[in-house]
Amino acid sequence: MARNPNRRPYVLPFLTALLLAGPALAQEPPPEPAAAERADTAEIEPFLGEWVLEVLTQQGSLNSLITFADDDGKASADFYLARLADVVIENISRTETGVLLKWNLDFGGQLVPVELELSREGAGLAGKLEAGFFNADVKGVTKEAAEAAGIIVERQPVGDDDELALSRVEVDGQAIRLRVDRLPAPGSDYDKLESLADGDVLGPIYGKPFKFWTDADLAFEDVEVAAHNHGPTYPGVYSLWLKREGDGWKLVFNHLADVWGTMHMAEHDAGETPLAFRTLAEPAEHTEGVLEMDGAAGMLTIRWGTMEWSAPFQIAE
Repeated sequence: MARNPNRRPYVLPFLTALLLAGPALAQEPPPEPAAAERADTAEIEPFLGEWVLEVLTQQGSLNSLITFADDDGKASADFYLARLADVVIENISRTETGVLLKWNLDFGGQLVPVELELSREGAGLAGKLEAGFFNADVKGVTKEAAEAAGIIVERQPVGDDDELALSRVEVDGQAIRLRVDRLPAPGSDYDKLESLADGDVLGPIYGKPFKFWTDADLAFEDVEVAAHNHGPTYPGVYSLWLKREGDGWKLVFNHLADVWGTMHMAEHDAGETPLAFRTLAEPAEHTEGVLEMDGAAGMLTIRWGTMEWSAPFQIAE
């Protein structure tokens, strides 16, 4: 496992799985995992205790916590992942080489079927994770060993709204919304802004990109942002990315809205528009996103530390 004591765990595998499986899951939720004969605690004795798991992907890795425990003689596991999941798993069965856990992950109202197969490997764990159409290798060490190596996975409340900044406006019954993770300034992600290379986008490691919804077609300076880009009955939904462009900045709209900050895929960009920039006299301690409307004219503003970016837009005719 990579040594990185301060990072917030990535959620790449589950988000990627949701992107791939999302359309199918939206039409028909997956059934609850078939109930297997629940394993006795004695059957999972080699796995009892607290473990830090690392899911290995081409884009990076994520760390999560899993605790195997006794529940009145039956096996139980508590699984935590980066404010996304904090669940008790009872569907645990023995395999020829170890244990198999099955559950459904609730992500934004969609259920993603998850299977985690683990076996003992020396003093640690090894196995496979499947979520939707995604699968990856998994390595694990005891929580004590992880902390000795400087790997700290801190448990936080799932879905804590204090971690988000939300802004909403409405025009003739049509809503436009902006959500940003409250990333600190100074901080690891903020500190990367000054060194961002020309043409690069900022992919926040410790949070998600900005998320943008619109019920109305919008016209920014250089891009038309369509409502219903994912279906006629859904609002337009996009991820927003800050991009360095020469001495200035641009705002990139991407069709993949529910991704982690390390997952910008340029092939899914809907377009980009110039941003006005100014330096703030009073720094914003965390990222802030603000939407304002004056009739059919609007302004999208992002503040972070001493930096402020803004882009005007119009309700498209």
